[in-house]
Amino acid sequence: MKKVFLFFLGSILIFLGLVYALLFTPIGNSIVASYIQDSVNSKLAQANFKVEKFTLTTSKINFIADIDSNSKINISGNLAILEKSVDLNYVINIDDLSKLEKFTKQKLNGSFFTKGSVKGDQKLVDIKGISDIFESNTTYDVKLENFKPSQINFLIKKAKINKLLYTLNQPIYAQGLININGKIKNADLNSLDGIIATVITDGKVNNKIVNTAFNQKLKSLINFKGDIVTNLKPNKAISKVDFFTTPANLFVEKAVVDLKTMKINSDYLLSVSDLSKLYDVTQTKMRGSVNISGNIEKTAKDLEVDGKSNLLAGTLNFKLLNDDLSANIKDIDIRKLTHMMYYPDFFTSKADANVKFNTKTQKGDIDAKLLNGKFLPNEFSTLINTFAKFDITKEIYEQITLKSNIDKKIIESKINMKSKLTKISVPNSTIDLENSTVDALIKTSLKGIDFDTVVTGDLTSPKISVDTTKLLKLKIKKEGKKFIDKNRKKLKEKLKEKLEEKFGAKAGGQTADDIIKGFRAFFGNN
Repeated sequence: MKKVFLFFLGSILIFLGLVYALLFTPIGNSIVASYIQDSVNSKLAQANFKVEKFTLTTSKINFIADIDSNSKINISGNLAILEKSVDLNYVINIDDLSKLEKFTKQKLNGSFFTKGSVKGDQKLVDIKGISDIFESNTTYDVKLENFKPSQINFLIKKAKINKLLYTLNQPIYAQGLININGKIKNADLNSLDGIIATVITDGKVNNKIVNTAFNQKLKSLINFKGDIVTNLKPNKAISKVDFFTTPANLFVEKAVVDLKTMKINSDYLLSVSDLSKLYDVTQTKMRGSVNISGNIEKTAKDLEVDGKSNLLAGTLNFKLLNDDLSANIKDIDIRKLTHMMYYPDFFTSKADANVKFNTKTQKGDIDAKLLNGKFLPNEFSTLINTFAKFDITKEIYEQITLKSNIDKKIIESKINMKSKLTKISVPNSTIDLENSTVDALIKTSLKGIDFDTVVTGDLTSPKISVDTTKLLKLKIKKEGKKFIDKNRKKLKEKLKEKLEEKFGAKAGGQTADDIIKGFRAFFGNN
């Protein structure tokens, strides 16, 4: 029995000796370093990981390695093997992140630096450090309990937006500064708890880059700033957003992100205090203000946005499902619409409309009804009054139908409208929003007289050409009737004299009356 005991004791001592020789002697350190190096390179294709120095004793460690040819990791400090505790310092310095694409599986640019300390044991480890990520002043403090994150605090000061975009290999859409203060009590998704506050300042959009990337025509400088507060709950991130830009402001009271499915549900309020500031985006001259509120739902497959607004003394409700937009407009004031769009003030009515539009193809349809419409004094009404002695502004069009087809910036429309004394149709109207032009044919029937009007040129001040030849007939009729009514007595006496001279006394006043009635009928009884 004694020999057996001595054999096992000897075996254990030999094993411990081998372990010590393998781990804590220069020869052993060299073997371990070679093993680490080969293991990393074999698992990462085309990697060039090299251990420059590895020294491990029972109380200290010094590890220096190259990640590719431009990046170094340096770890050094004290170890307590038996107590399973460490007191280490580390430095990670990467000169060119783009050379690490084989590790990151995504192209990154720029450099990265961080250094800090690792202190603790298997029950609690505290990692503290600083970094210059995105050219910021960043500090972080991570606590591990049983090697699981139990608390994460970090403060990123004055990170540069342009450096963030450059690092992530994105075009430099904007510049500005970001400050982020994060306090996370538990990093496990099922028991997540914490808060992250983000402040964006001095933001400026890079118009040249945005115009190239998104086919825009931005000219005016767009500034932006914002505040985002995110509360972390089990499996959820809940954010409140106040985002201010030169053209418009966006407010979100509660945006919920499911961190397992990445489904997003959010409310929103988009506020535009001056529509003229949207010109660079819409390429359409507008004035006034608008507020739109609604909800957003984003899943892995679909994006759904709904919204509503009190617009132009009426209401707007819309729904966007991926690329398909449908909108319902009720009781908007046409006069307010033309004023908003800088169009001539020529017509007043209330309007309802249904709109269907595909944002990808930029094609769609408008089906609208205008109620109790009236022409306002304008060039069209003045021409009709001048040539036909008819005031079209007194006519009421109880119901007007409008159907339009949208093809990108081109809107083609057909209009039909009828009043007591007139009938008007627009069989062909083309509006070019990109060039702000109109080309329309208006066919009008006025008290039995048909005439055409052509509207062409700039939308804000179009040229109106009326076929006056037929209108003159109406004027002649009206003037002839007026002349007969005014001089009826004298005409009757003259006719009576002429008839008696030629046909005798038998052709008396009754015959003269008949003739005058005939003339009056010719010029119109209305």
